[in-house]
Amino acid sequence: MTHTRHKDSPEPDRAEDLLQRIPDAFRGTFMAAGIPMAIRNLDLKPIIVNQAYSDIYGYGPEEFQAMAVNTVLPVETYRLYMDEIRPRVLEGGYWEGEYRLRDKEGRPFAVWARFDPVTDDSGATTHVVSVMRDASAAMRLRNALAQTERHLNFLTANASDCLFRVRFSDGRYDFVSRTVETMTGYPRERFQTTDAMLLTITPRKWRPTLMKWWAELQQGKVRPSYESPVRHRDGSTRWINQRVALEHDLHGIPIAAEGIITDVTERKEHEEALQESEARFRSLFEDCPISLWEEDLSGLKTHFDTLRARGVTDFRKFFTENPDELATCGPLVKVVDVNRATLDMLRADTKDELLGNLDKVFTEESMDTFREEMILLASGGTAYCGEITHRTLAGETIWVMVHFSVPPQYRDKLSRVIVSLQDMTPRKRAELALKYSEERYRVLVENAREGVMVIQDSEAKFVNEALHSMLGYSPSEQLELLPGRFLHPDDRETATEQAHLTLQGRKQGPLGPFRIQTRDQSRKWVHLSVKPIVWEDRPALLKIVTDVTEHKELEEELRRAHAETEQRVCDRTAELDAANAHLRDEIAERRQAEAQILSLTQQLLRIQENERQRISRDLHDNVAQDLSSMVIGMATLFDGYDDIPDEVRQRGAAIANVMRQSVSSVRHIAYGLRPPSLDQLGLSRAISRHCNDVEEKYGLRVDFSAAGVDKIRLDSDTEINVFRMIQESLNNAVKHSDANRVKVRVLGSHPDILIRVEDDGRGFDVKQRMADAAEEHHMGLKSMEERARLLGGTMNIRSRQGAGTKIAFRIPYEHPRRQP
Repeated sequence: MTHTRHKDSPEPDRAEDLLQRIPDAFRGTFMAAGIPMAIRNLDLKPIIVNQAYSDIYGYGPEEFQAMAVNTVLPVETYRLYMDEIRPRVLEGGYWEGEYRLRDKEGRPFAVWARFDPVTDDSGATTHVVSVMRDASAAMRLRNALAQTERHLNFLTANASDCLFRVRFSDGRYDFVSRTVETMTGYPRERFQTTDAMLLTITPRKWRPTLMKWWAELQQGKVRPSYESPVRHRDGSTRWINQRVALEHDLHGIPIAAEGIITDVTERKEHEEALQESEARFRSLFEDCPISLWEEDLSGLKTHFDTLRARGVTDFRKFFTENPDELATCGPLVKVVDVNRATLDMLRADTKDELLGNLDKVFTEESMDTFREEMILLASGGTAYCGEITHRTLAGETIWVMVHFSVPPQYRDKLSRVIVSLQDMTPRKRAELALKYSEERYRVLVENAREGVMVIQDSEAKFVNEALHSMLGYSPSEQLELLPGRFLHPDDRETATEQAHLTLQGRKQGPLGPFRIQTRDQSRKWVHLSVKPIVWEDRPALLKIVTDVTEHKELEEELRRAHAETEQRVCDRTAELDAANAHLRDEIAERRQAEAQILSLTQQLLRIQENERQRISRDLHDNVAQDLSSMVIGMATLFDGYDDIPDEVRQRGAAIANVMRQSVSSVRHIAYGLRPPSLDQLGLSRAISRHCNDVEEKYGLRVDFSAAGVDKIRLDSDTEINVFRMIQESLNNAVKHSDANRVKVRVLGSHPDILIRVEDDGRGFDVKQRMADAAEEHHMGLKSMEERARLLGGTMNIRSRQGAGTKIAFRIPYEHPRRQP
């Protein structure tokens, strides 16, 4: 291809001449620029190029002068030059874009270029300046982006996850991939046209949580993921996991969320199954009757690896030579959990109590077994079984069979080890008891007072020293004699018959008593016990002979003494019967006397109350009235006399005041003797008024309440005695207790009236006060107790120094004692 110059183009300048016309500053910048630049003629052929332009092609600057255009321009690029770029710059405009070139090696590459016209003073275009840069990376990026877009479209259409973009304004989805149809059963168009579609298909109880997350996103708060259930169109429940990124407007306000939705239903079902399996394991773990421990030995594994790195290979030798290392291993054993059987076995109430006192569980003997376990684990072992002793939190030593195994999946780190302990204490105690019993039996047989003989095949195989002392024959002589040889002839038949019955199981207990003949022909009474045993792996009979001669003699003496005692008992019984009759008469007389005393006491109290009532009435009706008349007389004594001196009038007024106080005192005494409110208002109101009077007079706070009393009909004796008991209790509180507050409670609770008087005073020793009251004839407490007893009730006083006093009365009201 040849290059044809445009007919309007001026003759091309030589490069040297053109460079001379370029200002020095521009020429220096042009040549040193790192961007490929060229000054071209109107046919777009480079005239002057810089070094960067030469580098991009691989030609030297002088080579461009003699080079044909088609050497570096592919056909499509040359057409672009002639058809689009050249016309544009000749018109005075600029052009920029991408096209392809060839380097010196003929390899194509892409460039981005800008062509600008250079004009003269008349505005005519004389040259063209081009600036280029390598566009290969950009083209590769576009190709990669295009390929990525194709991959994204493919993944969007075929991936199991769902891509989405949802607006915060209405909850509609600008974009959602078709995978959402598989996850929810609804077409994706529903999500794009329905407000808050995801909230609509979320179960009701999860909607508050979803709305909370939605509010957080609108505030710019993003969580790592969001996991929630949705209701599938077919009615099933699916679980989805959403990872979200926010999109903001120009002001930084979140306007949308985009992300990925993953169906995690299978994982959730697996987790639920795993949780159910874990719960079942925990149930089996907790309810297992065998002691189970869950331990984490990963710290031990790290420690053992460190020891191996230090060159330890023989751990038995290492722990033997370094016993202190066991103390290092102990704290590295982490107990994760124990079951209830462990708590029961080690006498612990709670797991915290047991885990906090593990140092009390292990004994010195336990350390030997612990050392073997450490050697096994350090040497790569994963299972152990052996016996060990432990100590319960109650201090009792027990024997246990310990067994641990490491599950295969935890053998690399020993992060989970299951240890079981089986209580072997009953078996060990039985073994020790058996061993002790055998030794004790041997000692007992050798040193027993009873004679022992083993008979096998009608021959004596063994006799002890006690039988020798009993019969007078040496053990060797006894072995040579027939066993029946020692029985008295008169008792042999009876002994033989009883022996057969015993062997047949028809007779229980020892045989006898029988008589036996000793070597010196004396006779002794014995009991014989026969038991079948195994002697040297063969059946035999064990015969135990007990000397009961002294018992037989004592028995005879007892028979004689019994007869004498029976007679003495008969005689003494007659004497006792007479004495009992006399005592019964005395008791009857005493009870009659007590009844008379009680009756007299009741009469005295009644007479006392009647006398008080009479005196109270006389004081109120006579003395108080007379004094009141005198007060009126004194008040009007000087009426009508104007010449009475002031001193005389003042004395008269003073006397009148004294008489008024006397009237008040008389009425107070009359009220104390017999409160009229008791007859007029009833028991409850009379007590209430008396409490108010005590509170006003002495400044003592009295808290009174009554319930159920007004509905009870009481006779006058019961009412006045109940009133007096409360009155005396308040008097004691005022005089002796130094109290600030007294509580009085009266409760009618069938069949009793319950009365409680409590003060916050200094208290006293009840026993000492009652004793002092009896000696000093102070009848306050005694009178209250006597009144309660006369009414068939009880009084109970509780008090101690500094803790106040509580007096409680229980008075029966359904059948109170009354004077007949």
